[in-house]
Amino acid sequence: MKKLTKTLLVLATTTIGLSLLPSQVNALVTTTPQANLTDIDFNNLITTGKFTEVFVAQSRIGNNATNGTQEIDLLNPKNNLLPVDQKQRVWGNGEAVDFILEYTGSLVKYTVGNQVISSTIFSSPVTDIFLRTRAANNSKMELTNLFLNGQSLGNLVSNGVGNSDIDYLQIGKLPQSFTLTGTSIMSWTGTRPNNSALAYQIKVGTTPQAVPEPTTLAALFLAGGMVVFGSKNKKQIMLN
Repeated sequence: MKKLTKTLLVLATTTIGLSLLPSQVNALVTTTPQANLTDIDFNNLITTGKFTEVFVAQSRIGNNATNGTQEIDLLNPKNNLLPVDQKQRVWGNGEAVDFILEYTGSLVKYTVGNQVISSTIFSSPVTDIFLRTRAANNSKMELTNLFLNGQSLGNLVSNGVGNSDIDYLQIGKLPQSFTLTGTSIMSWTGTRPNNSALAYQIKVGTTPQAVPEPTTLAALFLAGGMVVFGSKNKKQIMLN
């Protein structure tokens, strides 16, 4: 009876250990450039349930003044993307501005330069971020030095030449609390763009997550049993 109990304990421990391996291996977030993704495609992801926005942090050219149209905001997708907090800012042409987006699972804090906006109304689990940049004709929107919890994500750049340019970068396998940092640069020649024609958004949300199939769980259990069986046979051979 003691041998059976010990065997079952080892089997359970081995199976649990094997089931934990994927999460350990996949500890880093994934980055997927979406070069061909359009705004229509992204909206289709939302309408078909393939992505659900939890909150959106935005920086845009606005009217580039300290009054009137806001330049920095946190948007609520459940309320027609209306701002829950916002500030105004004057952007310098070609100016590099550092930003930080922090999410704890109950607090969103968005820092742009020395300006801070925040909200505590968002508390849903998150799995993915879609970074979106847009540049009007004769303008450029750059996000450089992107890091999430210390992991480098590369850069995202939209360059409006002859027409507007929109680009997306998807970040997956998010931890439930994270810090995203980077540097933004808005630049233009000739007439300055207005409102959201020169902007970037950080769209934080969820995608449907795969649930392990019963056959997968059975395979894990079988693998654990094989480990125990192999160890037992090895011990018997050594005794003989």
